[in-house]
Amino acid sequence: MPVLASGSAIRLQLLHAAGVPVTASPVDVDEDALRRKAETEGLSLRDTALALAHAKAEAASGQHPGRFIIAADQILELEGRAFAKPADLTEARTHLLALRSRTHALHAAVTLWKDGQPLWSHVSSPTLTMRSFSEAFLDDYLQKEGKALLHCVGCYRIEGLGIQLFDTVTGSSDAIAGLPLIPLLAALRRHGVLPD
Repeated sequence: MPVLASGSAIRLQLLHAAGVPVTASPVDVDEDALRRKAETEGLSLRDTALALAHAKAEAASGQHPGRFIIAADQILELEGRAFAKPADLTEARTHLLALRSRTHALHAAVTLWKDGQPLWSHVSSPTLTMRSFSEAFLDDYLQKEGKALLHCVGCYRIEGLGIQLFDTVTGSSDAIAGLPLIPLLAALRRHGVLPD
């Protein structure tokens, strides 16, 4: 049974819904240090998301020898600037105001490892354009969604009320949620984890 190197409930839910037998095993990596290192090395934010997924997979691979490891990461990019999960609802409000009326990309990276070696990797980058929502809508949205937003890059759950923030969305809903599922399922079949 593969291991998901993540504590993300939505990623685990996506895998279970798709019939992938997987157990979750969150890993402890210093994401801030890894992001700073990637920036120093001049990596794009897309490549940074993949580097973070690889770091998580490598950490989990050492803990689960002989098992397939699925690891993922996601970075929101707005005009070259990366957005992380907000620390509190005040910061969530600031993020949403910065994203309002603009188009951003969500770089969703996923990788498959076994015995310390990468077998396959993929990055999807859906784009989303937020509408020009009112301050009243924003206040109501923050009140209704509350602390759930602190677990979301971009401060929205597109599978819920967050869909009302957008004018246009290009890309798959699973990649927007942080796990490009169709390419991952193909890789799992290729490596014999799932039946072909």
